[in-house]
Amino acid sequence: MIKILMIFFIFISINFIIVSTMEDQEINQLKSNENKNMVHFIKCGSADSILIESNGKFGLVDTSNPYKYIKKEVEPVQIDESRGERHQWVEDENESVQAVLNYLDYLKVDKLDFILGTHSHSDHIGGVPAVAYKFVDRNTKYYYRKYRKTKEDTTDVEWANYKYYLAALNSMAKRGAELIDVTDQKIKFEFGDFNIELLNTEIHQDELHLGENQNSIVALVKFENIKLFLAADMTSEDDIKLKDYLGKIDILKLAHHGYTDSSYEFLSTIKPDYVIISNNHIPDYANQLMNYLKDIHNTKIYLTHNVAGTKEIVSNSAIKLKFLKNENNFRFSNTGNEVTPNKDLNGWLYWIDKLTYFVKGKTLKGWKLLDWKGQKHVFYFDDGGIAAKGWQELDWSGGHNWFYFDKENGFMLTGWQTLDRFGEKNIFYFMPDNGTMTQNTCINIDNKKYCFDENGILK
Repeated sequence: MIKILMIFFIFISINFIIVSTMEDQEINQLKSNENKNMVHFIKCGSADSILIESNGKFGLVDTSNPYKYIKKEVEPVQIDESRGERHQWVEDENESVQAVLNYLDYLKVDKLDFILGTHSHSDHIGGVPAVAYKFVDRNTKYYYRKYRKTKEDTTDVEWANYKYYLAALNSMAKRGAELIDVTDQKIKFEFGDFNIELLNTEIHQDELHLGENQNSIVALVKFENIKLFLAADMTSEDDIKLKDYLGKIDILKLAHHGYTDSSYEFLSTIKPDYVIISNNHIPDYANQLMNYLKDIHNTKIYLTHNVAGTKEIVSNSAIKLKFLKNENNFRFSNTGNEVTPNKDLNGWLYWIDKLTYFVKGKTLKGWKLLDWKGQKHVFYFDDGGIAAKGWQELDWSGGHNWFYFDKENGFMLTGWQTLDRFGEKNIFYFMPDNGTMTQNTCINIDNKKYCFDENGILK
């Protein structure tokens, strides 16, 4: 009997020790989370997913691309609203929402307190259904902006923006999340030790003619006196409107994966000390922007692709930014190699509709006479090094004059031109050798008199 009692007490004692140890571990874990304030820029290819962590709470800004194996020859591609699918061109699960799910599992995240879907491109919200399926409940908030159809929206899976918008919204609703439409609202909220403000939420009248990037909800994240700005895919048309409001920024998540969409006026105002680019490469045409940031503002630039993590080493699959409470300071870890722009880049570079010319890693500005396909032509480059196209009103000889640049190749046109303007098609214009549009005057051309009105239209 005594032996039985001794065994019983030993058993109870061991269990008490085990339970106490587990409770201590949980208490220590809670204590360690109390002052833990971090932002994780997750490595997920040429896409965005940023995890904000504060005092044991988690919020996610964008969710990367959807992922589900689809044979390329299968058409049409349906978008799954419950689990999420991927673009046909996303071949690697590490460049999709799967990388996000892996990282959340690694951190032992139980649920997300909020998700911000910045805009309806699949590389930002395509993974929402998959994330919602596992990490969302009725206590989760989903911040989004009312959808407005833009010029790029089609039924093709690459630009099926409205379908991705509905897939994200419906999947969050199915999980019982609180849906918060921020359209035309000023949204500020506290998140642990962070103060978050959502900007660029107003409706623009010209959005039907522009891409979905102009709809980007951007976030100003403040920790004590430190400012982090998450620029989503914001365009230069919008960042100029915010530059003075934002002022100096400590850390910038550069807009549109580094694809030169940020204006120089914006960058010269916010003067970021650190820049994070969410991409798997730095495009050559972005070298001018990278060189500008490093040479003018001494900015340190980090690329999410440069971190070492994979699905096998999930702990290293994000750039980590830790904020130090009561120290008004922060530090980075797992950044990989700092981005070094190519200073030996020379010649023409063309990307989509952007034409640039590099000399030793930097683009040209202003008026330039350059060789183009074996002939000399005049070009005009803006402050960002992009060649002008179409109608442009530019400084010339102390005043403003209208010029027209070839829509495809960017060189200035001279002589007689049949062009569209002011909603009218096939109007005759004349540009002399200096390219200035002839207007509000009469001139002799080939011994014949021609008159042009104040808009340059032949009378």
